[in-house]
Order: sequence, then structure tokens, then C-alpha cells
Amino acid sequence: MGSAPETWPQVGTFSSDFTYGDLGSLIEGFTRFGLTAVQFGKDFLDEAFASPAAIPRIRAELDAHGIAVTGLAGYRNLVAPDPERRQEGLAFLKRCLEMAPLFGTQVVATETGTRHPESDWRASAENDSEQTWALLDDALTELLAVAEEHGSILALEGYVNHVLATPDQLASLLERFPTPRLQVVLDPFNYLSKDLVPDGERVAAAFCSRFADRFVVAHLKDVSPEGAEVDTPEFGQGVFPHALYIDFLRTRRPDLPIILEHLPFGHIPDAIRRIHEIAGTDAGPNPTLS
Repeated sequence: MGSAPETWPQVGTFSSDFTYGDLGSLIEGFTRFGLTAVQFGKDFLDEAFASPAAIPRIRAELDAHGIAVTGLAGYRNLVAPDPERRQEGLAFLKRCLEMAPLFGTQVVATETGTRHPESDWRASAENDSEQTWALLDDALTELLAVAEEHGSILALEGYVNHVLATPDQLASLLERFPTPRLQVVLDPFNYLSKDLVPDGERVAAAFCSRFADRFVVAHLKDVSPEGAEVDTPEFGQGVFPHALYIDFLRTRRPDLPIILEHLPFGHIPDAIRRIHEIAGTDAGPNPTLS
């Protein structure tokens, strides 16, 4: 675990509302809302990787405005049924692991994916097969070798419709790959399937406690009453027990920036205010939060 920041919470979001060529707008928007962390995603990364010599300048401009890159969003389907697409995904993730240190981060996040032939977000009966898990193990072996070479970290994000669907499966993967180069995205929302929603507080608390020292990036969103397999909407639009989660972040892992997910950029001030309300902390004088 890292050291706690001087002020809590440190909040950020994904880069998806901004383009690579308009870093100034990202910085302006983040500064206006008091955001201090960003998780860079696909479109931004594609363009940055095409001109890697510019990445140190990007990092310097972000640093100058107090914005840290908390991780790269490398999300790819590691078990895609199409072998060519699977290899393209692995190549992209390897590139992310290679380039992450240039952005000032070690973390590259990914899901594990699904064998569904039409969607990366729908479950498949093949997800539980030995062949699929062998594909996943092979992919992780390749990716972790690259992470080791470049001093990066591969962070896994589970999801009920994916191969990595439960905390028990996550624990098994961490045992099979006992390396500090494999860590975890703190995203308990994705594991709360419909049958677990009534017991959501216990399930979420158990997940946070079980992997407390393995989290390298934290997400904040919500869960539909029909479970994560149906939707994980923006923070405050579902039934997730946020009080225990925010208390965990504040007391156990205050070092983790909180990355807001699945919300329009303009909703961020309300989300930050809601974090403070739940935590019982002072939102401060920032006029965007009043």
C-alpha cells in the first residue's frame, strides 16, 4: 500500500471525454472540477503510441497541473474466440505495459473477457471450460513477462459475465501467478450478480478485505437492481452499498485515487459531493462543488 495523500479523496476519471490532440481541454476540465487523477483509455493511447516521443511532454503538462496518471485502460478480451483478435489484444496490452512508465505509472488494467461469439460483455458457457482457462493462463504468462521486463503491473478487473467472474477465481489466479507484477482493480461492483444483490454489503466487504493489499487502482460506479450482469450505472444510480466501500477507501486505502466511471463528465461535481456526504468529510471551498 502507498502512503495516504495530504487531502482525501483524490478523485479522477477516464480520458474518454477528451482526445489526444486536445490535452489542454482535459487539463482545463479536470482542474475545474478538482480532479487529480486520470486513467487513459484506448483512443488516447492509440494516438500516443503512434508518437511516443510526445509522451514525456504529456506527462510534464499533467504533472504541472497536479494530475497523475493512475493507470492505463488496456482492456482487451484475453480469450476472444477469434484467434487474430485475441492476438491483437495481447499485442496492444504488451504495448501498454511497455509504455506505462513513460506516463509515470506502472499500472495497466484489463478484463479477462468472454468466449461469447458476438459480445465482449455477455457470458458464455465456454467461460468455465478448461480450454478457456488454459487460454487465459497462456495470455497472463505472456503479459506478465512483459510487465517484468518493463517494471509494470498488470491489474485484473473481474466481471460476472467474464472468465474471471468471482473473487474465488481471482484468488486462484493470484496463487497461480505469485508475482507482484499481477495485481487487482478495486471494482467490487462487477462481482455483484443478481443473486448476490440482497447480500451486497457482506459480499462487497468481503471482497475489499480479502484483497486489500492487492489493489492498485479504485473505481467508483454502481450496480443495477438486476445485478452487474445487466448494468453497472453511474455512482448513485443503483443499489450498491456505497457507505462501506467509501469507508474502506478512506480508512484502509486512502492512497488510491478514486476513478469515477460510467458517468457524463458534467456529473462529476455531484459525484464528488456525494462522496463527501457519505464519508462525512468537508468538500471544501471549491465553487464547483457548492
